Amino acid sequence: MSLSCWEILGIEPTSDQEIIRNAYRKKLPEYHPESDPQGFQNLRQAYEQAKKGIQPDFAPVSALNDAPTRPLPDAEPEEPEPHPEQPVIDRLIADLKMLLDDAHQRYQPDAWHYYIQKIDRYSIEVTDQLRWQLLMVLYNTSYVSRNCVQILAERMRWKQRITELKGESVEHLDDYLDYIAKGDIFDMTLLTGLPLAAQNASVEHINSINFLFWERPAWMLREYLLQPMVIYWPESPEIMELRCRWYTLAGIGSEHLNDYCLQRLSEEPDNSDWLYLYASQCSMSGHDEKALPFWIRLYQAERHATAEAWLLTWCVNHAPERTPLLIQALDNAQYLPADGVAIDAPEQRYITPTQTTKTLLRWGEVLQSPMPLIAQDFTNWRLHKETPLTMARHLILDDGSDPVVHLYRHASMLRLGNETLLQQIIDEPESGDPLDDLILSRFKLQAQQRLDWLKTSTVIRAFTHWLYAAQPEALPAELAQRDSEAHLQCLHWLLQRRWMANEQLERLANSETFGNNLETVTDWISFIALNNSVSLPKPDNNQDYWQWCRQCYALVLLLERPAESLSMLIQAKNITPEEQHPLYEFCPLINDLDPQRGDIVTQYRDKLTLSHILQHHSWTRLPITPENYLENQQTTRSYSIDHFYISSLEWRGCIEKSSNINQLVFYTACAWFGINSREKRFTTLIEEMKLDNAAEEALRNALLNTTPYAQINEVRNPRLKELISETLNMYRNPHRVISEKSQKVLLDCQLNPNEDITLRLVAKLLLQESHYRAKNPVQKSQQPSKFWEFWRFNSRLNRTGFAAQLLLSTLFSSIIGVLMIKVSNSAVGPIVLVALLLVSSLGAMIRRANDLNLSSTAVIIMVVVSAVFPVSMTLSIIYLLLAPGVPFANKAGPPANGWFNQP
Repeated sequence: MSLSCWEILGIEPTSDQEIIRNAYRKKLPEYHPESDPQGFQNLRQAYEQAKKGIQPDFAPVSALNDAPTRPLPDAEPEEPEPHPEQPVIDRLIADLKMLLDDAHQRYQPDAWHYYIQKIDRYSIEVTDQLRWQLLMVLYNTSYVSRNCVQILAERMRWKQRITELKGESVEHLDDYLDYIAKGDIFDMTLLTGLPLAAQNASVEHINSINFLFWERPAWMLREYLLQPMVIYWPESPEIMELRCRWYTLAGIGSEHLNDYCLQRLSEEPDNSDWLYLYASQCSMSGHDEKALPFWIRLYQAERHATAEAWLLTWCVNHAPERTPLLIQALDNAQYLPADGVAIDAPEQRYITPTQTTKTLLRWGEVLQSPMPLIAQDFTNWRLHKETPLTMARHLILDDGSDPVVHLYRHASMLRLGNETLLQQIIDEPESGDPLDDLILSRFKLQAQQRLDWLKTSTVIRAFTHWLYAAQPEALPAELAQRDSEAHLQCLHWLLQRRWMANEQLERLANSETFGNNLETVTDWISFIALNNSVSLPKPDNNQDYWQWCRQCYALVLLLERPAESLSMLIQAKNITPEEQHPLYEFCPLINDLDPQRGDIVTQYRDKLTLSHILQHHSWTRLPITPENYLENQQTTRSYSIDHFYISSLEWRGCIEKSSNINQLVFYTACAWFGINSREKRFTTLIEEMKLDNAAEEALRNALLNTTPYAQINEVRNPRLKELISETLNMYRNPHRVISEKSQKVLLDCQLNPNEDITLRLVAKLLLQESHYRAKNPVQKSQQPSKFWEFWRFNSRLNRTGFAAQLLLSTLFSSIIGVLMIKVSNSAVGPIVLVALLLVSSLGAMIRRANDLNLSSTAVIIMVVVSAVFPVSMTLSIIYLLLAPGVPFANKAGPPANGWFNQP
C-alpha cells in the first residue's frame, strides 16, 4: 500500500486498541465489500496492521475474535539445513495458503479433503515435516472454518501429538486446537458465493458478536450491534437462532426476529428457550400486552427469574393496583412439615408462616411508586407499618363484584383467614385473565401451605386444646414464653378471623400471656361480649362465612376507626346483620349518611346517641375537637377529657397554648378525676412544667401535695378561683359533690365562649365528676338503709323514713317501758323508757342529718344540745322533718326519695 495504515484509518499512530477499533468502524460504511472490494480489503489490512503496530512477520487475529492469543514464534539460533524434500514441503504449504485465499474453496470440506489427498501422496517423512508448519500457518490465519481445519487436524493428529512440541507456544497451540474442536457456529459454506473481502467482513462481524456475547457485559454487545454497518447475514437457522439470542441479550427488539421466534415457538410450543426469546422480543419491540401471557407461561413452566422480574416491572407500569398482589403471589417461602415436631423444638422457627426477605424488599421498593390506596395500605400492613384494620376497611367492600378487591381479600386471608377462608381461596375458580389467574394459582399454593400448618402443627394443637378445654387448664409453659416460635404461632392463630364463644374470649382476655396481646378485632369482640353482654352471633351454616366476617370487620371499624372507614362503609353492599347483631344499631346511621350534604364524619358524629355504649365508644374514636366536646350535651364521665388529650395531637396543642396556671389545673383535674388510669402521666407533666413565677410554683406544690392554695385570694379570675378550690376539695373528700352555687359558676365557665378553653374543659370535667358522685355511691355498704335499721348511724333517712323511725322507736320504747314498770315498782322502768326514747331519737336525728349533708361538727353540736336541753330536741326534730335532703350522694351514700326511705 502506498498509504500507511494510520492514513487509511484517519488517525495518528497509537497503541490504544479502542481508538483503532472505533476508527475502523467509522470508516467501514465507506467501503462496501461488493461495490468496492479492493477498498474494503485495504481498510481491513490497515486495521490488522494497526492493531499490532505494523509487524509484517506476525499478523494476530482480531481482538474481538474468540480464538486464543497467538504465541510469538520460538527464536531459532541458526538456520537449519534444508530438508531434501523441502520443495515439496514448500509447495504443500503454498497450496494451503492458496486454499485459504480461495473464496470458493476455503469453506468447502471437499476442498480440504482434496488437499489432504495431496499430502497423502508423499512419504510419512514429508508429513512429519509439514505437521507443525501447517498448524502455524492456520494459527496465524484469520477467518478460517473450524470445521474444515478440524478435518486437517484429525489427519495430522495435532492434538494427539502436541506433547512432541516444546517451548512457550505449546500451551497456546493446545488452546487453539481446543478452539478448533468446538466447530463453526454456523454453516460457513453459505458464504461461498461472496467475494473474499465480504466473507472476511461477515466472519469478523459474527465472531466479534459471539465473542462479546460470551466474554463481555451486555452493554458492550448492545453498543456494537447498534453501530451502523453493512453486513451479509447467511440464511442459516443456526445464525437466526444466534441472532435471536444476541439481540435479546443486548436488549434490542426486531420485528423480523420477533416473527421468527413466534414461528419456531409454534413449531416447538413446549420449548422454554423459544418461549423466552419470543416473549423478550415482543417486549423489546414494544408489544407488552402481546408478551404478557407468554411471560406468564414461562414463569409457570419453570419459575423463570427473568419472567418474574419482567412481570413485576410490567405490573408497576401498567397495573399498579395489582403489584402488591403479584409480589405476594411470587413469594416462595418453604416450610418444614409441622407434623410431629415438638413444641419446643428449634425446628419450629422453620414452620411459622412468614414472608421471605425478597418479598419484604420488593414491598419496600414498590412503595416508592404511585399506587392506589388499597395497594398502599396492603403493602404498609404487610411491612408491619399498619394494623390489619387498615386493610379491613377495604375488605368490607368485597361482595365479589370487583376482581381487584376480591384478590386483595384472598391475599389478606392468607394472613388473617382461618381454615374456612383458606379453603375458599383453594376453591376459587379462575377468571380468565392471565395475570389474575397467575396470582390466584400462587395464592392457592400458599393457602394450602397454611392449611396444612393449621391441621398438623403441634403448637396449634396444644393451644386450641387449652383454649377449648371443658374445664380451665394451665397454659403449657412452652406457649407462655414470649417471643418463642411457639408463642408466635399462637399469635398467628389468634390473628385469624374465627368465631369464639364467650368462654373462650374470657379465657383469652384473662390470660396473662395473651390478654394484652390480642389483635384489635379480637380485643373489641372480647370487650363487647364480656363488658356489654352483646355477643357476636355464631355464623349460620347457611350463611356465607365471608359475609359474617364483613359484618365483624364493619363493627370493629366503627368502634376503632370510624372516621377513616365511613366512606367505605357507605359503599359496602349486602352487609345486612340480624337484629341481635351489635352492628345492627349502626346500620340506620350509616344508611342516612349522604356525601352530598357535607362532611359525612360530622353527620355521623351528630347522629350518635352516647347513652348507647357502642355508639359512645365509636364517638370517642372520632376526631373530636375541644369545642365539639364542650358543645355535646350527651357526654359523660366515661372517656373524659384525659382520653382525648392523650390520643389527640390537636388537643395537646390547644392545651399547651394556655397559661401555666390553667395548664396546672387541667393536668391535675385529669390526673385526679380522669378514668383512664393515667394519674402518673399527668403528675409527671405537672412536675416537668417550666414555671415563670412564685405564684405558679406555689400552685404546683399545693396541687402535688393536696394542700390548700395559700395565694388563692390573689387569683383575679373568679372562675379559675372556683376551679382550684373545687378541684382540691373534691380530691380530698371523695364524697363531696359541688353545691348549687358552685355548679352555676362552673357551668358559666363551661358555656362562656370568651373563657380559656382549658378552663372550660376543667369545669365540664368537675361537673361530670360531681354528677357521677351524686348518682353513684362510693361503697356498696352505703346503699340506702331501711328506716327500722336504727343501728346504721352512717346511713341516710329521708323525711318519711325519719318520721317512721321516730314513731316506731317511740312505740317500741313505750311498750318496753310499760312492761318494765309493771314488772318492777322501782324507777328502772321510767329510766329505761327515757333512755330508749333518747337513743332512738338521737340515732334517727344523726341519720337524718346525714341526708341533709350536715358536717360532722354540726351533727355533734345538735346531738349534745338535744341531750342537755330536751326542749331543743323538739325544735331539731321539727327542722329535720321539714328540711329536704340533698339530691346527690355524699359520704353516707346515695339519696333515698321514696316512701319510708326506699331508694
